Amino acid sequence: MKGRMCSHMSGDRDDGLTIVMPTRNRSSLLSAQLQFFSKCGVSHQIIVADSSDAEQAAAVRAACSGIAEHLPFESDLLLADKVAEVLRTVQTSHVALVSDDDIYLPHAIDAAFAHLRANPDCVAAHGYALTFAFHDNDLDLSSVRWFTPSIEEHDPLRRHYHLMRRYQPFYWAVFCTPTASTAFAAARAVTGPLFREVTVMNTVVLQGKIARLPVIYSLRRGEQSLTPAYLRHPLFWFLHDASSFFAHYNIYRNALAKFIRDRNISVPKQGELEQLLDIIHATWLGHEIDTGMCNHTARRLLGDDLPPISAPPDGPPWQPPGNGDNTRQSEIRSYIWRKAVLEAEPRHEINITPAEMDRVERQLDAYSVPG
Repeated sequence: MKGRMCSHMSGDRDDGLTIVMPTRNRSSLLSAQLQFFSKCGVSHQIIVADSSDAEQAAAVRAACSGIAEHLPFESDLLLADKVAEVLRTVQTSHVALVSDDDIYLPHAIDAAFAHLRANPDCVAAHGYALTFAFHDNDLDLSSVRWFTPSIEEHDPLRRHYHLMRRYQPFYWAVFCTPTASTAFAAARAVTGPLFREVTVMNTVVLQGKIARLPVIYSLRRGEQSLTPAYLRHPLFWFLHDASSFFAHYNIYRNALAKFIRDRNISVPKQGELEQLLDIIHATWLGHEIDTGMCNHTARRLLGDDLPPISAPPDGPPWQPPGNGDNTRQSEIRSYIWRKAVLEAEPRHEINITPAEMDRVERQLDAYSVPG
């Protein structure tokens, strides 16, 4: 056998799930993901929501040919607005949101879809997210980036608390379509990419349970984000403009409180809802604060000649496999499973089995590195 064939074959088109891929000016990465889905036999409807500039849009349309429906949008339309508009057109009961710059595993998307169909009290499902990079054609899997367990409490505010105390987003997951539509519509009332993301996450978790399945769902690369760090990370926004950060937080907090009241979600009698939300969010913001960076910024504002703080890279620099790393060879490429993945902590929350590694490698043999 020449190489290993991608093991995912959905068979006839399944109209219960639509895959939505927002994109902007990353036609090469988008094309690689679409070709990967095609080679793996993905039969779900795929919609590419494209706000690229004219030259890039032509390349995106070409990449969609025969694989996905291409929906063009104005180049200045914000991500949450674009997704909200697409969700208005989705006819299926479930939707998978897929970014244009990472890799999503078809078997994990289908596992999440199946879980939601079997568990009607669950409104979103996903799996582990690993950080990766290509070294030539070899795939380096360096860490488990997102892994926190399922959020299954019956009380909506307790689900909100458990999301924020160990905040890891599930923006790119499989959702019940009405839940996602409601969440992205709510996000349009909020300003700032960070708080729009957190609005989506919290208005989803307030509507139902969130499942983290023991599958590798996505591979997250260290591509440069289209959004500056100070608009997508609370610490860097606070250091850049604390007044703006708290003004946007106040808009977000009030909108979240309105969402809770409009749905008659039960609130503890002791204390105001806004106070409860502020304290819960302090559990998130507290572990994002780095006092060393605050001290450095304070000295810069006082006039000390210090360099500005920049966001760290998403992944470590390339280094040859070392002690504890596991290199597995296919006829297509080498897969370097780093010790940080194989022995990821906490062990009781992260369960990546050899069988799952085999499934991931079989599928990824079908992925071609973007040129």
